[in-house]
Amino acid sequence: MATREAARFVAQELLADSSLASVQLGFEGKPETGWTIRRNGADHLQLGVGYQRLEVARCGVCSTDLDRPFLPFPLPQVVGHEVVARFPDGRRCVVEINASHRARGLADSGCAFCDSGLDHHCPERLVLGLHDLPGGFGRQILAPIHSIIPIADEIDDDVAVLLEPFSAALHAVDSLCLQAGDRIAVLGPRRLGLLVIAALAARRRQHRIDVEILAWSRRESLCETALALGADHASNPPDAANGGLAEVVVDTTGNPEGFNHALLLARREVHLKSTHGRPAAGLQHITELVVDELSLERWPGPSYLNETASNPTPPCIAWLSSASTFPPTQSAELIGQGSGSEMLRCLESRPTGQLPRADWAVVDSLSQADEVIRPVSGIEIALVKPKGVIFLDPGACDATESSVLSEAITERGLRLSSSRCGDFRPALALLEQDPRLRADLSRLVTHHIPAAQLEQAFRIARSPDAIKVVVDQPLKAPIQSGPASQPSNRR
Repeated sequence: MATREAARFVAQELLADSSLASVQLGFEGKPETGWTIRRNGADHLQLGVGYQRLEVARCGVCSTDLDRPFLPFPLPQVVGHEVVARFPDGRRCVVEINASHRARGLADSGCAFCDSGLDHHCPERLVLGLHDLPGGFGRQILAPIHSIIPIADEIDDDVAVLLEPFSAALHAVDSLCLQAGDRIAVLGPRRLGLLVIAALAARRRQHRIDVEILAWSRRESLCETALALGADHASNPPDAANGGLAEVVVDTTGNPEGFNHALLLARREVHLKSTHGRPAAGLQHITELVVDELSLERWPGPSYLNETASNPTPPCIAWLSSASTFPPTQSAELIGQGSGSEMLRCLESRPTGQLPRADWAVVDSLSQADEVIRPVSGIEIALVKPKGVIFLDPGACDATESSVLSEAITERGLRLSSSRCGDFRPALALLEQDPRLRADLSRLVTHHIPAAQLEQAFRIARSPDAIKVVVDQPLKAPIQSGPASQPSNRR
C-alpha cells in the first residue's frame, strides 16, 4: 500500500482587494486515494483521485492573475497558472491547468463534456491557480496526472514558462477563419498579444499561409518587439474613423475601450482573447463568453439550416428571438419554450451521455445574449455548449439596445469569436521543430523575481516596462515533507 504523502509550506494568497497575505498550506494524501488541502491548519478542500504533487520551479505572472479579483471565482486563493515544475526525480515538466475528469484519468466518469472532447470546459473541473486549486506561486501544486507533460531538453525554462500562454495564443490563431490575402491585426500586443504574433508567424512559416501580420500598439518598444517576432508592420492603432483596415483583428488589450476600437477596425472578424471581468460594448457577460469560447454572429435565416442538413446529428437550437417564427424542419432540434433558465433545465434533463446544452442560440438583443451566456445568476453555466454560437437576429434587434457590437454584427455581418486555453501538445510540437520560435519567445521574459517578493512581481507586471515577469522558487525550497504516517517529519 502506497504511503500517504504530506507537505506544508507558506505561500501568498491573493485577496479580493488585490492585496496579498501569507497562508500556510498543507497537502496530505496520494494520487490513488485523493488529497486533503489544509489552510492554516484547518481542512480547506477535499480533492478526489488523480492528482500528483509537484515542486514548482517557476511561474509566470499573467494578466489574468492581475485581474483575478474581477473573475467569478472565490478568493482568497494562491494564484498562478503558468507553471514549470519538477517531478520527484528532478525532471522538468509543465502542467495544463484544467483538472477535468479526463485530466485526472477518470475514464468512467460519465461526463458528457469530457467524452465529447470538451474536457477543458468540464463543469466539474477545478482550474490550477484560478478556481480553488492552489496555483504556481506556491512552492508546490497538486496537478492532474494526465495534464503533466515532460519538457524536452531543447526547450529552456524561459520558453517553458511561456507554454501555457503560448498554447492559448496558438489556439486562437488556429481557430481564426483565415483566407488567402487577409490582413490580421493584433491590437494591444503586450504579453499575450506578442505571443499571438509569434504564433501567427510560426504557422505562416510552417504552412506558407498568404497573410499579412499587423501589430497596433502605442508603445514604440512593443512595436519593435512585434516586428522581431514576425509582424510585417507595426504602428500606433489607427483612428476608428478609418474602419475596416484588417479582415481580422485579435483584441488582446484587456480593456473594454480596446474592444470597442477593435470592432470598428475589423472587416470580418474580431477575436477576443483577453478577459477583464467588466462589461463591454453592451454585453455584460463578455468575460464569460471568452471563458466558454463562444462566438456571436448574425443569424443568416432559416436557409442556413440547409447547409447543416447533411450533419449526422442535427444541431440543437435554443430559440429566443421574437422576430421570426422558426420553420418546421428535420435539420434541427428546437428548444423554444420559456426563458433561458427554463430552456437550460429542459436540456439538463437529457439522458445521461447527451451534452446538456444547445449547439446554437438565436436571440434578438444583447441582453438576451447575456441570458444565454449565464441564464441562472450566480451559476457559471451557459445555455449553449462551449465553442457554441449565439446568433443575433437582425430582424428583431431593439434600437434602444443598440451598441457598437450589435451594429457591427447585424449591419456589417461581423463575427465575434473568442478562445481560452489551448492544448499544450501541438504548442510543444511547434516549439520543438521551430528553433526561431524558441529563440523569439525567450526574449519576452523581461524580469525574474524571487517568490518571496511576489508583491513586487505583481507591481512590475502592471508597469509598462515589463512584458513577462517570472516568479522563481528557491532551488531547494524549505518544505516540510514526508509520509503522513510519521508525525516526526511534520514539525
